[in-house]
Amino acid sequence: MIQFRKLLTAVGTTMIGVLFGSGLGLAQGNLPMATTGDQVVIKRETSRVIDPHKYRVPLSVEAIQTVTLVAPFDGTIKQVVAKTNSKLQPQSEVVRLDNTVQKLKLSHAQAQFKLALIEQRAAGKEEIPAALTQAKVDIAKIDVEIAQSLMDQTSVRTPFTSEVQRILVADGQFVRAGDPVAIVADGTKMKVEVPVERALAENGKPFSLKIEANEVEGKIDQVLPLPAKFDVLRELFDSVASVVVVVDNSDGKIKVGQTVYVPLIPRQPVIEVPVVAIGNLADGHRKVQVVRQSVVRDISVALLGQIGTSRVFVSGPFAEGDEVIYEASHQFGDGFQLKPSSGAAAGGAAGTERATTPNQPANPKVGF
Repeated sequence: MIQFRKLLTAVGTTMIGVLFGSGLGLAQGNLPMATTGDQVVIKRETSRVIDPHKYRVPLSVEAIQTVTLVAPFDGTIKQVVAKTNSKLQPQSEVVRLDNTVQKLKLSHAQAQFKLALIEQRAAGKEEIPAALTQAKVDIAKIDVEIAQSLMDQTSVRTPFTSEVQRILVADGQFVRAGDPVAIVADGTKMKVEVPVERALAENGKPFSLKIEANEVEGKIDQVLPLPAKFDVLRELFDSVASVVVVVDNSDGKIKVGQTVYVPLIPRQPVIEVPVVAIGNLADGHRKVQVVRQSVVRDISVALLGQIGTSRVFVSGPFAEGDEVIYEASHQFGDGFQLKPSSGAAAGGAAGTERATTPNQPANPKVGF
């Protein structure tokens, strides 16, 4: 990075009067507020702006349990009983396969069982050994149970209280054993796996998530090694883990597939700045001041990972060419305009500047 020091003349200002926080950032509490015509000294460095898409990993909520129901055998779909988004109790029928063969097998087994019982009753009148008739009864009973089990399998049922997410077949469709027929999910609780700084990864600990436009509270249910999809975040943080956060959804307001946002995945451009460049905005958020086209701008930032004790990654609405202020002789309000004096040397040498419009504050449009 290029670091340089300049002697400048203040041109104008739209003053906000926000001081930097103590202990972190520029120690400006005792510095004078720059006004038009002041000569000021600024130490700044050119920022290297990193596109946030480099770190973008799509996150979405999932149901606490999701099951894909499959066809138990080759056959034809006789009827799709449940509809998408319908709420089902455990063992509710979702899809029914054609059961003609199973019905015939069951009827045959029942007839065999009935015949065995008749032979058993006749055993006392005829010379048929009781053990033989009992064996026939036992075999026939097993055949009935097998046939009944096959008959029951023609109805594909949900194993728990659930909502039908998708129906994957239609009436009359032929399916092979193992083909998916429906997806059901228990949405009373939702879960999402997110990256988190390892120091905060603790089972049972409360965890805040932003699900689309809403802030929700959940709890860390599992702490896991960082998966490959989050590896790119390692360059921003010293130590990152992955956690599964569970959120209560008994009211059903959260839907499967809604987008999740977490602080560790930046949504705005990322730059590396000196720790002393971090200050406070009036609303309590952090800021970095930059010189953008000779104008001082307050950039609201989110703190990311720290690099040693002197530098830190931040995310905010930065632009290529922004120069981060890390030391100055004065305080500057957002929109304060600067101009190098005629004596300033090229390449960042010290010099003085003069204002072109000393009586008007600068208020350029910067898109944020």
